[in-house]
Amino acid sequence: MSDSNAVESILTLKRVYNVPVARLWRAWTDVAELGRWYVAGSDHVVHFCEADVRVGGTYRVGFGPPGATPYVETGRYTEVIALRRLAFEETVSFEGRRIHTHHTIVEFNDISPNSQIVLVSLGAESWRTGEGWTPALESLAKHLGSA
Repeated sequence: MSDSNAVESILTLKRVYNVPVARLWRAWTDVAELGRWYVAGSDHVVHFCEADVRVGGTYRVGFGPPGATPYVETGRYTEVIALRRLAFEETVSFEGRRIHTHHTIVEFNDISPNSQIVLVSLGAESWRTGEGWTPALESLAKHLGSA
């Protein structure tokens, strides 16, 4: 961090899903599947979803309450290791105003017959991202049928 007075924040979330790791990986990397669950609130829907899941590829997802102006998350994948790890820079904006920018790492652990996600958010205010990631991981569980 360039500001020596800035507070560094790291948020780590873990969750087990009752599906094999290959199924969990597909939910994160197949654009049609990502567009079914990637929301930041229980009352949210996905308005649009685009993703090119490869190192240097980008993604763009709009989410929010039905009929409302969506939040827009954009990012670039910095690491893609099939069935093991995704890393990306993410920026969330609302009505063109940046809310936050963070680096996110998602580790996929095979704990047969289940799988586990370890999600790490790094950034000055990453502690706040739990407000979005917690309902997103719950939405993922519902999508996978393992809620």
